[in-house]
Amino acid sequence: MLYAESSRARFQADAASTLGGQQLVADASMFTAWLQARAAGDSRLQASLVRRFTPEYRSAFQEWLKTEPFTDPDAPPGPGHMPQYRNPQLGKAEQLNAQASHAFEEGTAARETADRYVRMTVLFALVLFLVAVAQRFRTRGVRIGANAVAVGLLVYGLVVVSTLPRL
Repeated sequence: MLYAESSRARFQADAASTLGGQQLVADASMFTAWLQARAAGDSRLQASLVRRFTPEYRSAFQEWLKTEPFTDPDAPPGPGHMPQYRNPQLGKAEQLNAQASHAFEEGTAARETADRYVRMTVLFALVLFLVAVAQRFRTRGVRIGANAVAVGLLVYGLVVVSTLPRL
């Protein structure tokens, strides 16, 4: 179940990342068109393009304009490089990827615990087998030896099981 949760979160993260990337590409394309409109002196087209920016990109664009990018050579190359710009879909993708990693790690730990329980079940089956086989031997020493090994394995198994995590 934890692996399924991890996979679901990864798929959601991929979808959010793809959407965020598409939004960034669309904003960057409109920004390029805005630069062309500015160079052509078309203020109506510039205003129309700014309205089409995503809200996050638009606010970063306004901050970018305050850096006087056309006269200051140290200004950021565009709104996407502004510290104020945060794409919510890319942030969501990061969060979902973190959740997926956490669920995957929990799933791995749960699988390892389950494997240890299975090994102990096999060990207890071996104990039962040794006790049953010991009864078939006619020599008393062999029966005692087989039962002693079975008791030793039983004690070992009980100690190991008592240290395993509980669900």
